[in-house]
Amino acid sequence: MQRRRPTSGSLLYALLAVAPLAVAQAPAQPPVPRDIELDVKPRVCTLAAEDESCDTVVSAQWRARSNESVCVLVVGRPEIRRCWENHSEGLYTVALVFSEDLVVELRDTQEQRLLASEAIRVIREALQLRRKRRPPWSIFH
Repeated sequence: MQRRRPTSGSLLYALLAVAPLAVAQAPAQPPVPRDIELDVKPRVCTLAAEDESCDTVVSAQWRARSNESVCVLVVGRPEIRRCWENHSEGLYTVALVFSEDLVVELRDTQEQRLLASEAIRVIREALQLRRKRRPPWSIFH
């Protein structure tokens, strides 16, 4: 007796029939709670073609479940630093000029332990040369 080779349609049907069973059997994993959160705004700085750097106000807000002694700092810019002793939240706002991605970190006051980190991406606008889909005029249109 000759065995039939499964077609792609029957394989797809078999996978779709088994997929819900595999998902249903997997135990639901609760999200891992974070002890401390850092929110940096803006997340992106878009440069126009004629711009060389971002000139914007950056805000870094953090929250913790318990009182912490922490510092917010900008990587590569040691003069930009704000610390709190025994607080559960904080906000640091500073006007910055930068031309490359900027990384804001939340560290312990001795700066030994990294608690959270966020980046502000610099996106440079690309000049796009597009061809039109049709000529600007036609004797047929």
